Amino acid sequence: MPKEESDKPPFLQSIVDIGAKKGFSAIELRYLRVTNITSILGALFMLIWMIIAFYLTDTPIVYGSNGLMGLMFLLVLVFNRKGCRVLASTWLNVSAYIGILIFLYLLGYSSGVAAIYFILIIIPYITFPQKARKTAHGFSLLACLTLIITVIFQSEITPHFDVMDPYLLQVVNLSITGLICLALIWSLSVLIDRSEKSLLAEQKKSDDLLHNILPANIIKDLKESGKTIPKRHKNVTILFTDFEGFTELVASIPAITLINELNDIFGRFDEIMEETEVEKIETIGDAYMAACGLEKEISHHATNCIIAAQKMLSFLEERNKRHELKWRMRVGIHSGTIVAGVVGKKKFAYDLFGDTINTTSRIESAGEAGKINISSSTYQLVKNEFKCISRGKIFAKGKGELDMYFVA
Repeated sequence: MPKEESDKPPFLQSIVDIGAKKGFSAIELRYLRVTNITSILGALFMLIWMIIAFYLTDTPIVYGSNGLMGLMFLLVLVFNRKGCRVLASTWLNVSAYIGILIFLYLLGYSSGVAAIYFILIIIPYITFPQKARKTAHGFSLLACLTLIITVIFQSEITPHFDVMDPYLLQVVNLSITGLICLALIWSLSVLIDRSEKSLLAEQKKSDDLLHNILPANIIKDLKESGKTIPKRHKNVTILFTDFEGFTELVASIPAITLINELNDIFGRFDEIMEETEVEKIETIGDAYMAACGLEKEISHHATNCIIAAQKMLSFLEERNKRHELKWRMRVGIHSGTIVAGVVGKKKFAYDLFGDTINTTSRIESAGEAGKINISSSTYQLVKNEFKCISRGKIFAKGKGELDMYFVA
């Protein structure tokens, strides 16, 4: 049930919600509530007529039948309470159908009760759950055909108990029918608004979750076509980090403590990525990979990654002063060409591919804790913005000797 409703709703709301369960979707809840509201309106209609008939006639069958029909409408609430949704809707429509036939038999066509058939045509579609849509079609079609037949043979539908003025009967029946229509439309509009708000809230949660997993342009492609085409990006900078001594640390502390520590650290790293317009790609164990220049081509992608790395190291330095566990992190940054795409058909994984990724990993491994190690290609992009210290040629596994620089 919606969160905005209190645990102890008002009396009327509690009646409308009879049969509601926590697992109900917004749509299921709407159908249930409309069914309950309609049954209450039907019972009130019969109660009003029972009171009128009681004062205007001394014929027990007239007001007695109204009282019985009112009880039949209230049984809908009982069925809903027991979880018998289809039975409740069926009983509601059958009760309404029988009620009109009884009115026609007792008071005749001139009573104006035939107007209620229009409500009966609509009620099945707003009360039956979606799984019983064919049953709704049947009841609606039955009401429509009965209305046509009633109008055609109206001259033969005369009152069997001519105890009330036909003009009064028409005024009361048509007025109450109009009020019931108003009440149903108003209730339905309120419930639809609630359903839409609930669905929009759920959609926002899903969208937010997607945006935390995939870049915006990838999400757009998946929503529009259900697939995404791998894209080559020529000017991208990759940021790769790793913690020194992580294997030994894992063996020395409880797993829950480790996860809580990484969650706190990576949570702040995510914020830093957002602040510096760098896209987080993934975390693998203690490794954190991000990239800049994917969604839109920008000239300062290398600069953004270095600024992000500086903030990450500053955060760890301050954090280590306040925590017992001391985290020492290496940072590697390299610029080049990559291919980005989504792999998998069910559990999507956005990833980057190409030699640039492998080189960045080697640059990071060849670095030192607390320092930002960059490649020569990144250096050429940022040499006028940051002071860098040449390390000369450093051997990198699988790459041979590479020119590397520390950002001062």
